[in-house]
Amino acid sequence: MSAKPLTDLSQLCIHTITTKPWNIETAAQHFSAVGVKGITVWRDALEGRNIKQTGQLLRDEGLHIVSLCRGGFFPNKDKVKRMSALDDNRRAIGEAAELGTSLIVLVCGSDPTQSLEDSRKQIHELSLDYYSPTHRGDS
Repeated sequence: MSAKPLTDLSQLCIHTITTKPWNIETAAQHFSAVGVKGITVWRDALEGRNIKQTGQLLRDEGLHIVSLCRGGFFPNKDKVKRMSALDDNRRAIGEAAELGTSLIVLVCGSDPTQSLEDSRKQIHELSLDYYSPTHRGDS
């Protein structure tokens, strides 16, 4: 049994990384022209751009910004590098808000110089300690 050709792309979301070397304007125009309605923006596509204006450009092309990609890479034996990853993830949260999406694709990662269990523990601790309402002062 053969599958019918896919002609309705309105439920599709394409990551900008998959159409590199297109810039984000070209990607938005091409995605929109063929009926794609969703886009996940990789952070490298935003470098040197006004993020808020880029979000508006995407919406003007009829695209729904599904998510920002990527945050994560939390685990590391070196505490300074773990804190640097946290800072980068905080920047990603701000970028997502400016872009107009509430989702960030996380690639939590692991540190090959430590056990997987230790990496998982660090991810868990960071999520509890640094992203909890108590830590942010919400409670």
